[in-house]
Amino acid sequence: MRKSSIFAISIFLLALCLTACDSGDIEEHGYSTASGGLTLRFRAQLSSQNDWEETGYGIVLAGFSDQSSYAVLQRPIPLASMNGEEMEMVVSNVSNSITTMELAVTNTLRKRIVTFRTVSLEAYKGRVDTIDIDLGRIDVGLSGFMQQGIFNQACIQCHGGNGRKAGTLDLTDGMALQQLIDVPSSQKPGYTRIVSGDAEGSLLRMILHEGGENLLNYNHTEVLSSQFKESLEDIKNLIDEWINSL
Repeated sequence: MRKSSIFAISIFLLALCLTACDSGDIEEHGYSTASGGLTLRFRAQLSSQNDWEETGYGIVLAGFSDQSSYAVLQRPIPLASMNGEEMEMVVSNVSNSITTMELAVTNTLRKRIVTFRTVSLEAYKGRVDTIDIDLGRIDVGLSGFMQQGIFNQACIQCHGGNGRKAGTLDLTDGMALQQLIDVPSSQKPGYTRIVSGDAEGSLLRMILHEGGENLLNYNHTEVLSSQFKESLEDIKNLIDEWINSL
């Protein structure tokens, strides 16, 4: 009797399993990205001479919150896309904690070093459609980094902005490179503002590092440290990379 009962139960369980299989209701397990949040479609024309390839830094589309300089999310821009032609990148699931999306330089820890373009997301909160954002034409090479990230942010207030040219030096867009590269200093005889391919021998580097505070009539190390408190060493490293790449 007991054997008959066990046999009957086994047959019942087998039939139940076969029924479940036939119904197609077997659950598949896997990992997926959480849905929700904004969907942003970025377009831009980016140009670079593959300057970032071995620097330890990268050009990314990154999302930041107000509380941190580390990206909440980021999407690397492939070097092949930085050829001057229009590129397109879709970033999905942008959460409400992200307040800005930025075309930026970040390090291996996803820390923001400098930003080329910033898009505030405040006006887009709650949108469910794909949002198109055109970032325009941008030089994202090391020279573009220097102009947009360094000169425009920290230097042109005294060198070219509002018609003022301290030391006869104009660092505004279109003027900076021709007034810096292999040009003798007008304030420090025997020194060259930037020596192509030689960061160590360039006056620009000297005045931005410890020991160069008194080389000119103004302490430029304080300007750099006040503008880039959280990324000062990265900024100095990239200035060296730029000069050595010339």
